[in-house]
Amino acid sequence: MSTESTASAEPEHSRILIVADDLTGGNACGALFAEAGLRTITVTGTSAQETVDLDVLLDDYDAVVLNADSRHLPPVKAAELTAALVRIAGDVDLLACRIDTTLRGNVGVTAEAALSARRRIAAESGGAPKRVIGLCVPAFPQAGRTTVQGLQLLDGRLLEHTELARDVRSPMRTSQVAEILADGTDLETHRIDLSQVLAGRLAIRAEVVTGIASGADVLIVDALTTEHIDLVGSVVASVTREIAATPGDAPGENVRLHANLRQGELIDWVTIDPGPGSLALALPLLPTRPDGVILGISGSATEVTREQLATLAEDPLVALVGTALDEDGLPDVEATLARVDGITSAKAIIIATVVEGSDVRELTDAQSEETTRRLAAIAGILLSSPAVTGLYTTGGDVTAAVMRSVGAVGMEIAKEIIPLAVGGRLVGGRCNGLPIVTKGGLIGDSDTATQCLDYLRAVSRVGQG
Repeated sequence: MSTESTASAEPEHSRILIVADDLTGGNACGALFAEAGLRTITVTGTSAQETVDLDVLLDDYDAVVLNADSRHLPPVKAAELTAALVRIAGDVDLLACRIDTTLRGNVGVTAEAALSARRRIAAESGGAPKRVIGLCVPAFPQAGRTTVQGLQLLDGRLLEHTELARDVRSPMRTSQVAEILADGTDLETHRIDLSQVLAGRLAIRAEVVTGIASGADVLIVDALTTEHIDLVGSVVASVTREIAATPGDAPGENVRLHANLRQGELIDWVTIDPGPGSLALALPLLPTRPDGVILGISGSATEVTREQLATLAEDPLVALVGTALDEDGLPDVEATLARVDGITSAKAIIIATVVEGSDVRELTDAQSEETTRRLAAIAGILLSSPAVTGLYTTGGDVTAAVMRSVGAVGMEIAKEIIPLAVGGRLVGGRCNGLPIVTKGGLIGDSDTATQCLDYLRAVSRVGQG
């Protein structure tokens, strides 16, 4: 990896708008996106007048959750509010309608309003023609919500056979997803049965293409497990990319013909679900940062850290670099950078003051402070490269010094990988938004560093916000 200081181009990042019908549901949906490594914010008290800074939020965050609080509004008002919020957002990478896991409220009318508003935006954009279609995968298996034969089940029971039948504000009379979407709307649906999902990628792909060709407004998909949902999202994203293939590309043209699309027409999905389906579609469609490198800075001399580094070194894609030492036995900045310059194929470069037990030395307080300062200087230079897509630090003093070296004012917390190993993003400075994991030197077992790098790989695949 080159250590030359390069002004990094502004990285691409996603613009996902999630219009939620309820605050707690919106927060739960946002948490899914945040757990996946996307910078996510939820906004309360939304209305057409109160979201004038929405464009700024979409620039600053990967996913913006707007709480429309529309579940119990009169249907006409719920539809009007949803359409207004979608129009204010304008063009986004993905529009998601977050609905209740038990399909209560204004599911159909808000979905129809979102689809209509999205179609209007596409028509006014002047770009390639788009077919706007809803993708409804209403299952949320982790919460006991599954979908079989187009029926939404709560812990295996029909909704109307549960206490939801007596819900004061939204009593459930049916579990038929298609009926709920059709209530008060003109939406036409096409269902992809569980048998097709169980049959695998090719069967799902064929049904997605058939659904597009049918002219349906919404595709409804059965699912029993999170794996089913992830598979559906992956296939739908793959079909979308094939359809967007350049003219003359055989696979893309083949799908286009079978999907009965006009020349140059693209597919624009609007997801209608509690969250897992939207995330499953979002991740494979988001901008990626190819050839990224995770930079690790380890200033800990503990046996736990040495075991973790040894485990990392077993990975051929991880380059473990011991710091070069000067005549005083302190890290030599230029010599260490020279060692890094020779690394070309690693996906992670870990620079450590102590790799083996023989590297452990007794340092004075002054030497320890100087070692930390030089490690931070090395990190500051390497972090000027746009190739670095994630940062892993071990040791509190080292972490603080590295953050100072790039002008970061803090860290936005996203996830605790294990107790006392925390993932998030840098805030402020020239590496604003860069994914980071920090860990104490005595924390974890031999696999903990690997877990931290796995988290960074997953997060950095969607770029930095």
